[in-house]
Order: sequence, then C-alpha cells, then structure tokens
Amino acid sequence: MKYTTERRVVITGIGVVAANGIGKKDFWQATREGISGIKPIGRFSTADLSIKVAGEVSDFLASDYIDRKLANRTDRMTHFAFAAMQEALSDANIVLEEENSQRTGSVIANTFGGVEFAMEQLKSLYIRGPRYMSAYTAIAWLQVANVGQASIRYGLQGYCKTPVNDTAGGLEALGMAYSAIRRGAADVLLSGGCEAFLHPFSLTLLGQLSEYSYCATGDNPRDYRPFDRRATGLILAEGAGICVLEDYDHALRRGASIYGEIVGYGQTNDANGPTVPSSNGKQYARAIRRAIQEGTLSLEDIAYFSLDGRALPPSDQGEAEALQLVFGSDIEQLPVSVPRTTQGHSYAAAGAIDTITALLALEEKAIPPTINCEELDPRYGLSMVQDDARPLSGSAVLIGARGIGGMNVALAVKKI
Repeated sequence: MKYTTERRVVITGIGVVAANGIGKKDFWQATREGISGIKPIGRFSTADLSIKVAGEVSDFLASDYIDRKLANRTDRMTHFAFAAMQEALSDANIVLEEENSQRTGSVIANTFGGVEFAMEQLKSLYIRGPRYMSAYTAIAWLQVANVGQASIRYGLQGYCKTPVNDTAGGLEALGMAYSAIRRGAADVLLSGGCEAFLHPFSLTLLGQLSEYSYCATGDNPRDYRPFDRRATGLILAEGAGICVLEDYDHALRRGASIYGEIVGYGQTNDANGPTVPSSNGKQYARAIRRAIQEGTLSLEDIAYFSLDGRALPPSDQGEAEALQLVFGSDIEQLPVSVPRTTQGHSYAAAGAIDTITALLALEEKAIPPTINCEELDPRYGLSMVQDDARPLSGSAVLIGARGIGGMNVALAVKKI
C-alpha cells in the first residue's frame, strides 16, 4: 500500500502507571492537585545508599494484569508496560487481534532494562549455581523485551522499535511512531516508555556518578525543584506511559474518541558527549522550532510548555535559553510547568507520561502545577505554573525532553 500524502496521527487511548497514581483517573487527579507520589523507598533498605527517596510505584500487583507464569518470566518494567498497554487499549476501545496484524506494532522506549530480574538471576548463579538460573534471563532483562512480549501477546507483526536514549526515550518513541504512521508504515501503534530501575545496584551507580546522573541525593521527598534557587538535581522514579496512536482516517472509520493529534516533532543534538544537558539552548531551540513549524502553531495556540525540568542550574539555564530564543519577549505570555515534580523523573517513561498529562490537561482545560518550587530563580524569566492548577487557554501543548549526550526532543500535541 503506497501513500502519496502524509497522514494525520491521533491518540485514541492512554494508560499510565506512576508513583502518584495507577490508571489515568487517579494519576490525573493527583497530578492536577499537585499531590506527590515521591516518598522514602520501601521495597528495599536504603541504609547504605545516598539515594533514599524516589517515585516508587506502590500497591502494584502484576497479577492484576498478567498471569503468574508470564509475571515470573518477565521483569517489573514489563509488568508496568503491560498494565499501561491494557489500560490504553481499553481506553481506545480497540482489539488489536481484530486489526490487520501487519499494520499494527509498537514503539516502546526503555533505558535501564530489567535490572531487578537480572540481579536476581545473577544472585542465583553465584549462590546456587547455573542450574538455578531462569532460562528467560536471556531475554527478560533486555530493553527490547517489552516490545517482544507485546508482539507475542497482541499478535503485532508490523512496525516495532525500542528507542534507548536516556531520559528522552519516551518522547522519541512517540515521535518515531508518529513518523511511521504519518508516512504509511503502520495504521495503529502502541507507543511510549517504561522503566523499573529502582534497585540497590542502579541507585548505587547513579548515586556515585551524580555528575552524570544529576540525581538529588538524601531523604527529602521535596528535593526535586527545577528552576528553583535550591535546585540540586532530579528525583528518580519508575513507571510507564503508553498511548494508542492511529491514522486519523482509521480512527474515524471505527468511531474512536480522540484525545488529540500529534502535529509536530523536532529532534536535535548538542554534540557535547556524555555530559548533563547543556547550558546552551541553541540546539534545543532548533528542535522546538521544528515542532512548532511542522504543527503550524502560533503562540496563541500553545496552552503551555511541559518542560524537561532537570533541576540542575546549568541544564535549567539551557532550557530557559532555548525558550527565549524561540519566543523572545513573548516568553512572559507562555505558561510553563514541570508536572513530573509530583512523580519523579522516570527516564524513558517520563516523556510519554508528560504527553499523557498534556492530553488530559487539554481535555480538562487545566494546566497541572509544578510543586516544591517556592523560590523560583528570576534569572530564567519563566511564567511557571506553581502549586495550583491554572485554567488552560489554547489548543496545543509542547512537550520537551533532553538527555545525556545532548539529545533534544520536542513534541507538539493539539486538541481536535
């Protein structure tokens, strides 16, 4: 099948697993009200760790979403992904098994892989011997396990990818899926990201390499303060965000409800090597401009900008500079927010969860707040939505993400 014109891409279903809510209803209520899910880590002892608080997902049972056999053969990251996929598909009222399997697929980002599964199997290897290792160790810890398991479960035989791109992966996954449907490579794609790396092994590494991982350490759940005078880095989190992306005409034919349309995507790189996001916003600004131009958006269209919010002064400066380069003096009229301060930064899941937040914000006509930032640094010149949700005007949201190595991504979604 050949397409001579670029197709429109819409989002018809969303599913989320986050520290401040499992399922879109609970998640949105907490995010809109500025209720934090960041707390002391409870699944293991942090006595010897520098990182003691995180956006840990509590009260999650894999058995609520998949059978025991599959749960035992897969990592917690895949459990999160399946929970979010299940909600997204139900929300979209679509049965993938009834679709053309060669025109359906998935693009699910992941950065750390199945840390918990791998560590447990290594423990078995060294304590009990090779015979006691699970045969599924060969695949369960890989980042591609999520796409592979989704393909098996839903019979997906079409376009499938696994972006591994640090903290920007989830937003890149949505951009890749958008591009694939737009050019006619697929009709329906599950897309987003998942992450479950809260484990003593990962936190030990990230705590020791703080200059690269830019994590806030200590035991204060309120330490995630982007663009604040006291900013010391982000707080880590786990979770998943999955969206059902469809060709617009396909969605219309089946009478689907539509949250919004992806209208623009931009991606650039600072080319700075393995360092924290740059204080220079020039390349990030290029990505933002591309998303705006592709979506033919004006300032009046943009309800708010969902910031990456790294909470490190140099990186925050780079993001603020990017917005100043794009919007100039109009930056004072642009509301900005970092809603993930209520959940923590879930690496590859973060951009997808931010996009789900944006879609719900457009639907509910409310900009979710940034919390913990009582001492905003005026040098950034941003119109930050703080503490309480703000009424939303405008039909589109820009979502930004940045990663180690200079990755810059901007996605534009618009209410139809």
